[in-house]
Amino acid sequence: MLPFGYTLRNLLRRRLRTVITVFGIAATTLLVVAMHAFAAGMQEAAVGHQRDDVVYLLGSSAEVDLVRSVVPRGSAEVAAAAAPGVLEVDGQRAASVELHIATRNGEQVGLVRGVTPAAWLVHPQVTVTEGREPRGPFEVMLGALAGKRMGLTPEQAAIGRTLPIERREFTIVGHFSAPGSIYEAEIWARLPDVMLATKREDVSAVVLRLRDVAELPEVRLFAARRVDLEIAAVPEPELMRALMQSLLPIAALARWMALLAVVAGAFACANTMFAAVLTRTRELGTLRSLGYSPFAVAAGLVQESVLVAFLGGAIGTLIALGIGAVSLRYPMGALLLQADLSSRAVGLGAAIVSGLIGGLVPAVRAVRIPLVEAIGGRS
Repeated sequence: MLPFGYTLRNLLRRRLRTVITVFGIAATTLLVVAMHAFAAGMQEAAVGHQRDDVVYLLGSSAEVDLVRSVVPRGSAEVAAAAAPGVLEVDGQRAASVELHIATRNGEQVGLVRGVTPAAWLVHPQVTVTEGREPRGPFEVMLGALAGKRMGLTPEQAAIGRTLPIERREFTIVGHFSAPGSIYEAEIWARLPDVMLATKREDVSAVVLRLRDVAELPEVRLFAARRVDLEIAAVPEPELMRALMQSLLPIAALARWMALLAVVAGAFACANTMFAAVLTRTRELGTLRSLGYSPFAVAAGLVQESVLVAFLGGAIGTLIALGIGAVSLRYPMGALLLQADLSSRAVGLGAAIVSGLIGGLVPAVRAVRIPLVEAIGGRS
């Protein structure tokens, strides 16, 4: 095999081309990291917070679509009070009557959830990080990503500022977090205030937290027997899987973009190595005449390509790490884009693969040139 030092010297001989290729690979690596993190973040937001002991009572015609679910408020309150197997804490049932709506702030769409005090029992992952929960009329609490979802600046989302929702002014009284869940892109307010602002007489669902997962069949039986309520019991994992299905095309598009970035990186490496072969035909022929096998010469060229790609991939992953977490909107919510370990590993692996693919064809082309022609400098 050719010495590793020979590979390094060759890279330094064409410094400008090497630097351009390295930063091209860095850019494609950064794109791969971002697309992988985006797809993983959407999946985590959809299924990462699901609980087996949480059940949604939706309108019977909604199937598993929370947005299209309609339940009369009276029926919802009856179901919340009568459903079996519900957890009780200090005499309060973990049965939250909720209304989910979309509202506009200019060109941006926000997600509003009207809740009752039982919501804190049903959604224990929601934690107030600043201020307090809504207690008085027309007060709201913003999720960690709700401001980004609505296109608000940090000053506009600050506690004490007002937020127009359906032509009503709501006062921001708190911020909350629920890492890795869809809740972080939402705005929470008291259910009566949201119903009044939207002029709604119905709600979206009743969310139950059960004492035990084994109680689920009883809840399903209750929903089936109470035909007058026109409700259907849907476990949260099933609801989140349906949400994930709606996000699959976006995640697939992100992964296709990552694949195209790998192809672009492979072409960049191939272009660099073809140029190297054309300018070093006589040198490569001389190496073969000195006793190095065609495989050794080809392996040396592939090694150069992989090394360039590795340097670009390392720079790209370091840039991604330096940028840190970035909040990003998508059609059904928002997520925190983080270059975690798995995303960085995928980005670096993609860079190495692009270098390997990009170096193979020029290497094969170089060793297939007849030795006499190669020594003569004819390619």
